[in-house]
Amino acid sequence: MDKCVQMIGITKRFGDVTANSQVNFTCSPGHIHGLIGENGAGKTTLMKILYGMYTPDEGEIHINGEPVKLTSPKTAIKYGIGMVHQHFTLVPSLSVVQNIILGRPPKKTGDVIDMKAAAQQVIQMSEAYNLKVDPYAIVDDLPVGIRQRVEILKALYLGADILILDEPTAILTPQEINQLFLTLTELKNKGKSIILITHKLAEMMSVTDDITILCNGIVTGHLQTEKTNEEEIARMMVGKDTKLTVTKQDNPTGQVKLKVENLNYYNKFGVKMLNDVSFEVKAGEIVGIAGVQGNGQTELIDVISGFERDYEGTVVINDAVFSPSNGVAQRRRQGLSHIPEDRQTRGAALDASLLQNYTMSNFEGEGEKKKYFINWGKQKKRAERCLNDFKVKFDKVEIPAYSLSGGNLQKSIVAREMEMGPKVLIAAQPSRGVDIGATIFIHERLLDRRGEGTAILLVSYELSEIMSLSDRILVMYNGRIIGETTPKESTEEDIGLLMAGLHNSKGEVQ
Repeated sequence: MDKCVQMIGITKRFGDVTANSQVNFTCSPGHIHGLIGENGAGKTTLMKILYGMYTPDEGEIHINGEPVKLTSPKTAIKYGIGMVHQHFTLVPSLSVVQNIILGRPPKKTGDVIDMKAAAQQVIQMSEAYNLKVDPYAIVDDLPVGIRQRVEILKALYLGADILILDEPTAILTPQEINQLFLTLTELKNKGKSIILITHKLAEMMSVTDDITILCNGIVTGHLQTEKTNEEEIARMMVGKDTKLTVTKQDNPTGQVKLKVENLNYYNKFGVKMLNDVSFEVKAGEIVGIAGVQGNGQTELIDVISGFERDYEGTVVINDAVFSPSNGVAQRRRQGLSHIPEDRQTRGAALDASLLQNYTMSNFEGEGEKKKYFINWGKQKKRAERCLNDFKVKFDKVEIPAYSLSGGNLQKSIVAREMEMGPKVLIAAQPSRGVDIGATIFIHERLLDRRGEGTAILLVSYELSEIMSLSDRILVMYNGRIIGETTPKESTEEDIGLLMAGLHNSKGEVQ
């Protein structure tokens, strides 16, 4: 037996939509197997079938050569299958050890949980797999990279020999991604089988042994990583040759449309997250903010957009001066659009329909209201056109936002914010969690807006995205702007040093 997983002829339908069609998928013991495809290609659906969350309409599954019926995650765990979801399932108010043992706690006698033994087991596992965590830390206080370690440890604690990771790098910094890949290699070396769902070609090439490619629910390729390249994978993903980067032309700039002066902000713990931050963005310009997560970028976005109002300093949007007393709505009326970095908590109302989500930001224009009521007929036509223009895969605009794949939800938010015709656009992680085709599409739309004179503030943890799109790059460290450069003047390595706080823009040690 040389395959620990065999999925044969798997078909899964949701109403009239076929998510997987006659899919064959295998994974070998001690391998990292990549599963890649465009958003909505059926990757997560296929793995949810393997994890027992969905039942296939057709096909069969063999685990370690044995035919099985995976009717629930509990059944999947029984066969040694664990899954780390894209959006974590941890209980924020509980400690690390409490989350890990939840559902299978070690007991002293009767119903008394042996927390000391549980904590010791967590420590031993974390050391064995190089997943260092504090077993007594509260999950809500942990950065996302450590929370992901907890999710992986939880799966290993439950006995997973086959580990599924769904878009595990979508919320990680470059440093955390490198650490994750070291962990995956360590797990592989210890005999674990890893199935890695991702849309990032470079990551797929760097860490996997084998690759399966899905396009519109159909397998279009089974490849050995060492015998392929990014161009071949991209072609199989989209069914045609596709470019992997955008071409940015020189663009004339106009008047200053966004200006911040002497911004200072303390978080709820009294930590100074913004320290005398000042900069400006002109019409027709993209200014990128680079930095390791947690150095003030999120707080900067919240202050400019009006979500955070307990700050010192001045924000000027399209010549209008805003004080802390001015909220989100006032700033948006002045021409500010905002693609939030977290599409689930800030970008969309998940239980609301696509039409309602679109209308939340696009209902005050001429003809959009019938006196005091929204013109829903006109809004529906506009929403459908807008979503189709941005190639969002959806059945009808009345479906809830949570029914979209992560990448399609992201595209719907980008579409809504660009539809407003902003004077100033904050684009925070605009391509997070989307495939190469959608990333290029979003990048092209951002450059289109730049060409039309929009002032764009781009905040991204993807240095390649910052380098590809920005006209100027500002680097944040410990809440301060510590350097300014351009893509022509610096390499990713130069900017990485700035991000680590080691050099300023002149190469001088800080």
